[in-house]
Amino acid sequence: MTETTAGLVPRGIDAAFSVPDSGETRAGIHMVRGGWAVRHDAASVAPPTRGAAARELWPNLPGAYLNGFDAACSTATARVYLFKGSTCFLYDMERNEPVGGAGPVPIGDKFPGLRKDAPDFADGIDAGLPAPDGTIHLFRGSRCVNYDIEFDEVLLQGQIGDIWRNTAYPDSEVYGGVAAAFCHPATSNGYLVAPDGKRYVECDTDRHRVTSGTKLLRDRWPYRTFLGVVDSTEELLRVYDADTGQQIRQTSIGRSQNVSFSPDGFLALVPTYQSGQLALVDVTAGTLKTVPAGSNAYGLGALPDGSAAYVGSLDGPYVQVVDLATGASIPVDVGSDTGALLPSPDGSHVYVTCRSTDDVAVVDTATRQVVRRADGGSRPTEAAITPDGTVLGLVNRSSGSSFVALRSTSGGGGPRLVEVGRDLACVAASPDSRLFYAADLGPDVRVVDIATASVVGSVRVEGERPNSVVVSPDGEHLFVVGYRGDSVKKMSVSSGEEVASFPLGAQLFEYAYLGIGPAWG
Repeated sequence: MTETTAGLVPRGIDAAFSVPDSGETRAGIHMVRGGWAVRHDAASVAPPTRGAAARELWPNLPGAYLNGFDAACSTATARVYLFKGSTCFLYDMERNEPVGGAGPVPIGDKFPGLRKDAPDFADGIDAGLPAPDGTIHLFRGSRCVNYDIEFDEVLLQGQIGDIWRNTAYPDSEVYGGVAAAFCHPATSNGYLVAPDGKRYVECDTDRHRVTSGTKLLRDRWPYRTFLGVVDSTEELLRVYDADTGQQIRQTSIGRSQNVSFSPDGFLALVPTYQSGQLALVDVTAGTLKTVPAGSNAYGLGALPDGSAAYVGSLDGPYVQVVDLATGASIPVDVGSDTGALLPSPDGSHVYVTCRSTDDVAVVDTATRQVVRRADGGSRPTEAAITPDGTVLGLVNRSSGSSFVALRSTSGGGGPRLVEVGRDLACVAASPDSRLFYAADLGPDVRVVDIATASVVGSVRVEGERPNSVVVSPDGEHLFVVGYRGDSVKKMSVSSGEEVASFPLGAQLFEYAYLGIGPAWG
């Protein structure tokens, strides 16, 4: 893992290509980012069917390509041209080997027409796309060529904005450059990825024209759900695929009690309280970037648009608003040491639990000022907000008992208290905004109905003392980790049964803490 503080905004994908239906394997779309790749079913709007290191998926790639490549260009078969720097070669994805055993050669040798008529393209390619007539489209900077593979000649070249322009979309981002390109197998429907690698436009590869406005890649090719685990003693960040348990990343990060995933799905955000830093870990690339976040950084809330993260402090009374593009931070005085920081779904406010003042500070994200305070019960610490943004579930402790304090985000008065045990440590909201799940170091995670303010059930985690719980995005599973546990338990909400266990590698010395969200990879 490398560490840096420069360039906080992560890039998106570097390359993409499609592979047709082989009879045994359905047609697929591969997206590559650095040394990691995912495979989507071409016909489905669903998370990847697989994600892994490129060296695991394609072990016979030349050494220089095992950590990623710059561009790819499909053909009518499972053979794909791969480009890196000024070299390229043809790889058979079905046989998982270079065609003819050949290694990379200069682009100008493989495509001599480029050296003759478009020599700068022989220095490197940004993206490639097959056309229905057997030719290929290649992109470099703001320019493109249409190349005849059979006769090794450039048929057309010029500015992307001239050749692919559609007057219905006069300002398309891809006119200035294409980060990756691919087509839907066996059709003329193509996709050009914008320079940031996170958005795309549709295109007609036969008529070479843009046919849509800009859209998010993740809306058409959704992410998997990742589970993040941090701890206060071993100082590790572990990231798992929440569906399969595949371990995506394990890295040293420092002592922390909070982890979440950035809204764009590329970073794990972790405040480390000993160093007073906000760590930004690129989940698949493995790079670590840090920015100052105030002394004893604790508590984290990333705005839904990804522009900033609010980081609290065990010392108080300031919350740091960290710009996730530049790393610059602005302090906001909330009047107390803080616990949880919960952005509203629309990003207009952040709710900050204040331990020493027994209330919740409501920060307006436009003005970065506390605009009101709400009764938080007794020493509110950890908390959750319902996805519809209407109710806070606050951890309260008083006189040897623990409560989930139900606090409306809009009304006044005191919260409704629901007793749940003695040592309440964590609450999590269900996706339908009807329930909170409460973990209190006992074997039972209690289910709190918000409408009736009552405990309506429990999920028993045998042999564990749960201190942290999160809910899968579909609401069907709880993920639970306990005091001195050695794994994360995946529990079925409907049956209450354990359906999987994700090993942590060793027994915890004390506590671990969970975060969950959609992430690329």
